[in-house]
Amino acid sequence: MTTETRSLPNGVAGSIVLATDLSTLSRPDLERLRDNNLHAMLAAAGASDSVRRRWPALDQVTDVTDLARLPVLAPQDLEAACPPRSAELLFGDGDDDGGLVIRSSGTSGLNKVMYHSWEFTRQVNLLGARGVRAAAPDLPRKVANCMHPAELGGAFTFVHDVLRRIRALAFPLGTKPTIPHVAELVAEHGIDTVVSSPAYGTDLIVREPGRHLRNLLYLGEPVGPARQELIKAVAPDVTIRSFAYSTTETGPIGYQCPHLEHATHHVHEDAVVVEIVDETTGEPVPEGSPGAVLVTPLSTTGMALFRYWVGDRGRLGPPGCACGSSARLLTLLGRTGQTLVVDTWKVSADQLMERLTGLGVTDPADCQFQVLWDFPHYQVRLLLSPRTPAGLTTAIVAESLHEAHHIHQVIAGPRCAGFTVERVGTEMFARTERDKVPVLYQRM
Repeated sequence: MTTETRSLPNGVAGSIVLATDLSTLSRPDLERLRDNNLHAMLAAAGASDSVRRRWPALDQVTDVTDLARLPVLAPQDLEAACPPRSAELLFGDGDDDGGLVIRSSGTSGLNKVMYHSWEFTRQVNLLGARGVRAAAPDLPRKVANCMHPAELGGAFTFVHDVLRRIRALAFPLGTKPTIPHVAELVAEHGIDTVVSSPAYGTDLIVREPGRHLRNLLYLGEPVGPARQELIKAVAPDVTIRSFAYSTTETGPIGYQCPHLEHATHHVHEDAVVVEIVDETTGEPVPEGSPGAVLVTPLSTTGMALFRYWVGDRGRLGPPGCACGSSARLLTLLGRTGQTLVVDTWKVSADQLMERLTGLGVTDPADCQFQVLWDFPHYQVRLLLSPRTPAGLTTAIVAESLHEAHHIHQVIAGPRCAGFTVERVGTEMFARTERDKVPVLYQRM
């Protein structure tokens, strides 16, 4: 076992205890460990006047099932409570030893500035290293860190710290070098693993497959079957696995073992509590049913987060994996409520995919709806990957989208200078500054 201990205020004793390897724990042992960590967090929360004021029902929470007594913490609520305005920190006004300030926006578009104490950051890195050891038992030795660096982003430093913990030789490349330059470095130094966004990693391997790479460990969004097929077509021996299912706000939530792929992860159940709730009502759904993912990271330090709406849809299943882990399985099903507002019309990714599915486009990674402004007018382009059915002309797609009222108003509105459907490689899809590929994209 790896034990994380920190004295709590006002004489309260408690500690966060993390397992070195979840696959070695029985289900009862894992639940006892989770409950111990929840009680330590509740003790820290109870010692903070500001946290008690923010969650007055905390005194009614004694176990995991009682968390449902607390309100859901939406991204908008978190944005309003972020430092430097917030006093909702465990350990009263926060740690005196400093910490890490990072920013998350995601698809919500909200600038959430997070304070992670150094103690919580250490916990985050321990979980990250544990996940990589499970994902790649033949540990990476020479690793290119190709995550987006700086600008208050936490992914690059997270990867770097995890590589330090697994004693890998790290190459901090970021996203600035060109693909050919990175390929040269991979060949020159015998780099065996790339950690990157799925889009960047796919571009690198498809354009410059090389002979040294053994692993692509992705972070930021699911790799999806479309990119997986592209990679396997040119590099069938490359292992494609999640570096971590993690968010800036919560730290690592899940990890993959060699028996899992795509969007399914084991949950770090000793470090987080995951709930699945109805997207409209916020009420718990039956086990195995899809819904919005809520996460409570278990920590005695840093920002207090209870039942945070991370913005993902998912399905939580029972334990059961060939690796022996007794941790439950979380399968991600996309983002909740991805929307784009064009003038007064709100376009949703769900609405778009509902219409495209009828045309045979079932994977969100195979399409991108772009709104490109040249004020006061805009162009709309629907990009489709070569994997989508042939023959989807602009006229056919426009006819299908006619049934989606808001989308139809956008592509047929008086300020729309044109709508086109184009088949292009996914490398032509627009990306965010952190290399994610959104289904909905607007350039002002």
